[in-house]
Amino acid sequence: MIYTFIPALFPLFFCVGSTGESKNKQLLKRFYHEVYKNWKMETADQLLSPDFVSHDWPAGQKGPQAFRNYYKVFKNAIPDASYEVMDMIADGDRVAVRWVMYGTYRASFPGIDIPPAGQKVELKGVAIYRVENEMLVERWVISDLYELLVKLQN
Repeated sequence: MIYTFIPALFPLFFCVGSTGESKNKQLLKRFYHEVYKNWKMETADQLLSPDFVSHDWPAGQKGPQAFRNYYKVFKNAIPDASYEVMDMIADGDRVAVRWVMYGTYRASFPGIDIPPAGQKVELKGVAIYRVENEMLVERWVISDLYELLVKLQN
């Protein structure tokens, strides 16, 4: 009798505590698909907290409008930019996303002193998001800018 009882509880044991993580992962999947694949900024307006902070931006910039401003300049430089999610891991209120961005460098981007000449680009990175009340409130990004700059010069 105990053998049928333990397997019956086994799936329940692993579901406890993972509901929030699963919801957070779904939120990020939607965000990457709609915003970074289809460039629907209305989704960013819906999913980013008014206090959203990306720790790779200059101090004081926050919220959906700062996000829109940054990606307007970004999309001007790489108009065909598209992100592919390689991995996504959730733990509590954090979701880590390993991604690759592909595109063509068509216009200058602040901080990059290499003239645009239609170079194909590939930028790899990891972003960690903090989710609160089903909204994105913080982000930390690490990307391989060295590899990007090397490719732009060739």
